[in-house]
Amino acid sequence: MMDKIREMSGLTDKSIIDFLDIKKGYSIIDIGGRDGFFSKKMLEKSENVTVLDLNDIYFDELKQAGIKTVKADICDYSSGSFDLVFMSNVYHDLVQECRDKALKNINKIAKRYIAILDFKPEDTMFGPPVSIRLSKDKVINDMKSIGFKLVKEKELKFHYLLLFERES
Repeated sequence: MMDKIREMSGLTDKSIIDFLDIKKGYSIIDIGGRDGFFSKKMLEKSENVTVLDLNDIYFDELKQAGIKTVKADICDYSSGSFDLVFMSNVYHDLVQECRDKALKNINKIAKRYIAILDFKPEDTMFGPPVSIRLSKDKVINDMKSIGFKLVKEKELKFHYLLLFERES
C-alpha cells in the first residue's frame, strides 16, 4: 500500500535521491527514517548513513544493510555531525511536538545541508490532518531562523522537497 502511495505521489526514491545530489563520503542522518526507504538508496551514494527513529522495529534490517541506527527523538538528540540532515514527512510533527528544541538540535547536527520532504497543506486521501501541515514559507522561515538558506526546491503532486544550505 505504501509503495502505491509513494508512486502515486511522485515520491520515487530515484527522483528524491537525484535531487539531493549526494556526494561520495557525505555523512547523512535520516530523521524518522522508519524502514529506511530513502536511507537504503542514500547508501548507494554514501557509505555513512544513519537512521534516527523512536521506533526500532526496522533496526535489525537496516543494520544488515549497512545503515547505522539511533533510537532517539530529535527533540532530545543532538549528537554527531552530518553533512546532510534529511526528513521525510516528519517535520510537521516536530513543529507540533518540540519546535524550538528540534530546531536547536537540527542546527547542532547539520554541517552543510538540511532536506525536508513534507506534505503540502492541502487535503489528500492520506497523510496527516491538513491542520498540522506546514506551508513551504513556514519551513523556509524556520530554517532561516537557524542559519540555513533555501538553495533548491521541487514540487511533487502532494509534497514539496526543500534543500537548505548553511549560510556562511
